[in-house]
Amino acid sequence: MRKGQIRRVNLSLHLTPEQSRADLRAMQHLQQWHQSMDSSAGIDDTNMAIRAFHRDVYLAGLQLYLMDPAVCHHVAEALGRESLSLPALLSELQTQSTPPPAQDSSAEQLAELQKIREEVAALKPLMEQQKLALQQLRMATKNASVSTPERSNGQEEVALSKVDAPTEKMQKVRQKGIF
Repeated sequence: MRKGQIRRVNLSLHLTPEQSRADLRAMQHLQQWHQSMDSSAGIDDTNMAIRAFHRDVYLAGLQLYLMDPAVCHHVAEALGRESLSLPALLSELQTQSTPPPAQDSSAEQLAELQKIREEVAALKPLMEQQKLALQQLRMATKNASVSTPERSNGQEEVALSKVDAPTEKMQKVRQKGIF
């Protein structure tokens, strides 16, 4: 794409004036604006003005939407109110965006903190029980590992002697050539 080249994006605006007062007012204002375009200015100038209008409206709406979708929706629906002025709309938006009083949020935070403390207090006895069980398991493992080598050596010797005898008999039989 070359520098300065215009990129065209087609956007559709779907309005339902029968169902929404905001849609009806938007359609009426767009029609009035379009009719007010000076047809004597020439087609190129008119098209340029239309493109600039659409660009400004779309970009402004998109920016507002990116900042806060709920505020964007509120402004869009406010179009349905004929008596709404800019100061009144700004006042509404300021009221909407004002955070709740600090007392409410701090009370909620205190309640959450208290709940977390209770959960930690309930977990402490369980943690102590687990610690004791782990110590007992370690002691049992140490006792088993100390006595296991003595037993295992004797068991291995018995097991080997039992295995060695039949193996020797098999070798003698093979030497005789019966197999």
